[in-house]
Amino acid sequence: MSRRGQKVAFDQRSMASYVRSRRGKSRGRASSRVSAYTPSDGGSYYDDESRYGDAESRYDGGGGGYDDDDDGYQDSYYAGAYDDEPEGALGYVPPDFEIAEAHAEESNPQHALITKPFNMKPLDLKRYGVGVVLYFTYLRTLSFCFLVLAMLSAPSVYLNTLGANYAVKDDPLIAVVEQSSLGNLYPLYDWEMGGAASLVATDALGGETAVPATAPPTGNAPPSPVEWFNQTTEGFVGEWQHGPATQVLFFGFATGKDTLLVGLSYVNLFMLFVFTAFAFVIGPVQDKIIAEVDENLTTIEDYSVAVRDMPKDVTDAQELWKFFDKRIGKVQDVQLAYNTSELLGLALEREKLASAYDSALGRYKKASDDPDVSDNTLHKKKQLALEKKGEVHSVDAAIRAIQNDRMGDPRVSIAAYVTFQDEESFLRCLTEFRPGLFAWIFRPKKLRMREKYRLVVKQAPPPSDIKWQNLQFGWGERQFRQFNVTMLTVVVLAIAFIGIAGVTTLENETETEYDGPACRNDCAYTVAPLTLGNVLLRDIYKNCWELDLASGGNASAPLSAGAASTRTLLQEAATDGSDTTNATTTTYGNLPGDGTHEQQDKVAEYDGACGPYDAFCFACYCLEHIDAVSIYRESSYCHPYVAGFTLQVIARGASQGIILVLNIVLAPLMVVLVKYERHHSNSGEQRSLMVKLFLAQFFNSSIILLVIAGSFPGLKRAMVGTFAEGLLFQGEITDTNSKWYTEVGVSVSVAIITLPLTARFGTAVRFVAFRWKRWLAVTTAVTQDELNAAFEGYDFDISTRYGEVLNVLFVTMVFSGGMPSLIPFAAVSFMMNYVIDKFDFARCSKLPPWYSNDLAEASANLVAYSAVGHLLFAVWANSFYRIEPDKLVSSIIGDVLYGLCDAWQANAPAPLNDLFGTVSDMREVARRALQKNTAWYTMILSVLSFALICRTIARVSRTVLAELFPGTFARGLRKPEGNPPFELAVQGEQLVGPNTYSIKGTYCISQILAHWLPILVLEGTITSDCLLIH
Repeated sequence: MSRRGQKVAFDQRSMASYVRSRRGKSRGRASSRVSAYTPSDGGSYYDDESRYGDAESRYDGGGGGYDDDDDGYQDSYYAGAYDDEPEGALGYVPPDFEIAEAHAEESNPQHALITKPFNMKPLDLKRYGVGVVLYFTYLRTLSFCFLVLAMLSAPSVYLNTLGANYAVKDDPLIAVVEQSSLGNLYPLYDWEMGGAASLVATDALGGETAVPATAPPTGNAPPSPVEWFNQTTEGFVGEWQHGPATQVLFFGFATGKDTLLVGLSYVNLFMLFVFTAFAFVIGPVQDKIIAEVDENLTTIEDYSVAVRDMPKDVTDAQELWKFFDKRIGKVQDVQLAYNTSELLGLALEREKLASAYDSALGRYKKASDDPDVSDNTLHKKKQLALEKKGEVHSVDAAIRAIQNDRMGDPRVSIAAYVTFQDEESFLRCLTEFRPGLFAWIFRPKKLRMREKYRLVVKQAPPPSDIKWQNLQFGWGERQFRQFNVTMLTVVVLAIAFIGIAGVTTLENETETEYDGPACRNDCAYTVAPLTLGNVLLRDIYKNCWELDLASGGNASAPLSAGAASTRTLLQEAATDGSDTTNATTTTYGNLPGDGTHEQQDKVAEYDGACGPYDAFCFACYCLEHIDAVSIYRESSYCHPYVAGFTLQVIARGASQGIILVLNIVLAPLMVVLVKYERHHSNSGEQRSLMVKLFLAQFFNSSIILLVIAGSFPGLKRAMVGTFAEGLLFQGEITDTNSKWYTEVGVSVSVAIITLPLTARFGTAVRFVAFRWKRWLAVTTAVTQDELNAAFEGYDFDISTRYGEVLNVLFVTMVFSGGMPSLIPFAAVSFMMNYVIDKFDFARCSKLPPWYSNDLAEASANLVAYSAVGHLLFAVWANSFYRIEPDKLVSSIIGDVLYGLCDAWQANAPAPLNDLFGTVSDMREVARRALQKNTAWYTMILSVLSFALICRTIARVSRTVLAELFPGTFARGLRKPEGNPPFELAVQGEQLVGPNTYSIKGTYCISQILAHWLPILVLEGTITSDCLLIH
């Protein structure tokens, strides 16, 4: 081993001693004094040395810290770029914990300021930005709203449980969903026959035959009357007839299920009224909160405007300074934005690579000081450091190449940010440069720059909300990128759809249908609980099934010697060696293996020959266990069916797994894709992310399941002859029948329960990981950046949280029309989100950027549309049970609705004209929508849809009119707030957040400027005080 000096051991005690010995010194930053709040992404500090107003940040018309003749970069950085030794001749110096603690106070100030996270209210967070306040207000409002809705849905859940269609399942979730759904009320009548045709079947000769919606007849229907002339083997096509409604008993009163369904519709409508009121009120509530937060906070945007459409050759901020100072009022600062986005993007990439190089270099230096490290290990660390150094140099070369290509090209100014010295000048600027098309056209010459250029002036966004590296991308390019991202998202969802369809097809192929009522009528096993206690009857059923299988479905065929001996043994065991055929009395046993009296009678009747139902009963008993998800209790007895059921479980689990994994993966995938869209602001980027993530998760959690399970004959025919034949659109569920709630409803419930639980579990993981990485960094961090990162919280991504909340909201509201139990699930989910996200924000996360109110407004605007989905599904689910039409509603909108359905069928292109083959007569849709249990849903759906259309038209009209007549129609016009002069606000520490629009005010950019900016400063292409981009 080479002698590289004494071993250096930095444990926690010696590290603390090292920090004390360096007190008063600093590395990487000039001061450890920090404010209580910073809005930038990652944080930045504002103390007396860095407040706005010092010589470096105030615009003075000078060149800045780097002039045209600055050659310091070439002398210092490129020297040794290809040396065979990493840079840095000094020995290893451990990172400074004092600096890391100061960095943590900058990045995570809320960790210390919020002492009781579970008790804080949304408005307590106003110092962290209106976006954070609105998010937690939104969650709290949703929690309260759905708590009320859960109480209102309790009668619906209870009344649905009065039905007896489903057997009780061992799986509690399946049992809850089935028992509380509308599917549990089937059948509605003792019998029903006839009705309009809804499907078209093709017979053996190729002809088409109408198949009625209610065929075959249900229940014990009477013989066909003479007027039912269209009797077929499939049923009856003609006037719909039904017997008496089946009765249910609740609170001592008996009522028909048809009356019960109508009553349930009124309960659901009242619940929907409460939700709709919330949907339309949340917007004004948000506006009130925004006004309150803005009134109580003073930020730099209260003094600043953003300027567009100025001359592109404006390269001197002094020109803009004089223009606004002369025509408006005293100017505090002017910052120009140039077309240097590509360089800044490379600089950001370089910063990441440089950090990796620093880490590799630090590990190499630390190993060099440790005599116990082998030469081989040291060599590997050295090679890694040189490799990272080469990566940094590659980016440097790319930056240098771009700069050389631009040598001599004039800089292009795209935008400017002007900060005034007082609120009065700021408001005067907005008044003089008022928005609107007419105001822009007739702008007086004195307000035109160079008496020619009509400026577009608006209130500036928060500095930390600006995506500096994206400002150079124009509207057209950004729209093209958004289109590409949308298409890629569609491809991802299509792949998921094909995967889920494949495993669903596998699941369906392993299923075996059976006639439950016939099984229970002809077999002697008990249903509640599902057992077959008599051991002899168990052997009879199973051996007869095996004999039936061996003889090709004929148990009386000649048997093998082994099978014959088995039958003899069964006969002897059943008769116990005596003749019981002529017995006049039966003595029943009471042992556990004797079973019920009926089972003992079946054994006594056995004469050695399998009866017509014995083999059938074995299959029935095992299939009943499969249906009850209890097959593994009889895995030994029903082992021939266990393999098939296991495949079903695997396929079902794979289907749910694809949905769950994709929902989890969608968030980081969407984050990457949306960054490609190159939005100009963090708020715009987050809004796009929220909407795309919500739509993708909603499609993945529910729409895919609906399409895969549903029967769409038109689409199925379209797949014939393609690779998708036999794979896509193979569903067999034609309506919201009992099977729909078992196969689709349960899957939807699992999706909306597991995703929020997974996210909340993620908070616990984040909390443990945050504490762990801080503790681990004590011994593993080798650079200041690594230690700072360990002390920095995780991102608190509001957009992905909004997307998750909207997904749960929409899935719940859409399907609660048939599954009211989803509402309590959603209430619990929203309350968990509210409570746990407060803890996450206060203990695990760093401060998010200072978001505007865009996310909250976009989310609030979408809420009302979930009510439309609720009404649509409620009409579909309730109309499965046919009831007489509602005369009042039919008299109001019946003719219009039938006319619309006729026009749709006549004019809509195939296969839309028959809803992908699901109906043969669109008038059947109108009939179902006008039943007594659906008519008011349809009526309110019409009114709500009309209201939403009018609201959309009003917003578009207001936007257009605001351009023409801003004084009358423009919203959000600034009013005086009594803010002090800018300098006084800074000196009195009333100004919250950044105090300059300089790019150096952005934390991540300021670090580049502090350490790596010289590479960007060349011959006047970029100046240190004006490195703003478009």
